[in-house]
Amino acid sequence: MQGLLITNVIKILDRAGYVVTDLAETKPRCFDIVARREDTVLFLKVLYNIDSFKQEMAKEMKIIAKALKASPIVIGERYKADFLERGVVYTRYGIPVINTATFYDVVVDNELPLIYSAPGGYYVKLDSEKIKKVREEKGLSAGELAMHLGISRRTVMLYEEGIDTNVENAIKLEEILGECVVKEIDIFNFVKDDEGEVAHPGYGEREEKIIQDLREIGVDVIPVKHAPFDVISKPENEPVLTGIKQVREIDKRVDLMGRISRIISTMAAYIVEKKVKVQSDSVVIVMKEELSCVSNPKDFYNLLEEKKDNRAK
Repeated sequence: MQGLLITNVIKILDRAGYVVTDLAETKPRCFDIVARREDTVLFLKVLYNIDSFKQEMAKEMKIIAKALKASPIVIGERYKADFLERGVVYTRYGIPVINTATFYDVVVDNELPLIYSAPGGYYVKLDSEKIKKVREEKGLSAGELAMHLGISRRTVMLYEEGIDTNVENAIKLEEILGECVVKEIDIFNFVKDDEGEVAHPGYGEREEKIIQDLREIGVDVIPVKHAPFDVISKPENEPVLTGIKQVREIDKRVDLMGRISRIISTMAAYIVEKKVKVQSDSVVIVMKEELSCVSNPKDFYNLLEEKKDNRAK
């Protein structure tokens, strides 16, 4: 079922003009699809039942998306026994969750949803400035509007200060004012900053030494656990997808890293202890011993650039 959903999501992205890559070869993973259209980068997790999306994966997905200036979104069809509604934004550990039909509306028709689900029902975000402006244009006091709505004057004042309301009250409010006062939900800028790192990925001694070497030369390192790359290194504040695990199937990981780096237009590097028979147009292969010749983040980034340029010649 998940495979079919991923196929459908990719078709939707293709129709909307996104460049896409999927990560079907990797498990487990905190995202399944990476897509880009102009300046919009999406990291998507696709699940039939979103109940299987765990907190650790959500935290890592948010950290990766923030580091790579992307929007994390979960696409699913059910939560426990209930189907997700079209046009409604749900939330799972701080990440927006929508169904496939809503995703189509957003990326193909450019129609952002208006309703979100929260404990107690469905709610909307109100355009507080517009409510006050229209109320005053119609010559209504806050008390008169409250009387028409069957709520307190204090609640009307809260609407004009930016509080959300349920769908039923929003419909009444728009009927009385004769204007649309509900704001769209921008799922591309939905996620708030998340503090801290993900749970330690459990690197081996050799990988820990590479991380230590990077940090000693001043490179920021963000460990990740459920991705084709092992860390996001940030020399000169430029993110670099970085592989450090010394595994047999490096060629497959390099291929996936290269596909992602091409989509999001960022550098990718794999640090190895010994020479490997891997060739890639997108991933720079760096010998661990070369780090001893680097003394600061700028030099590290320049090393990557130099190796990338030499490979292109």
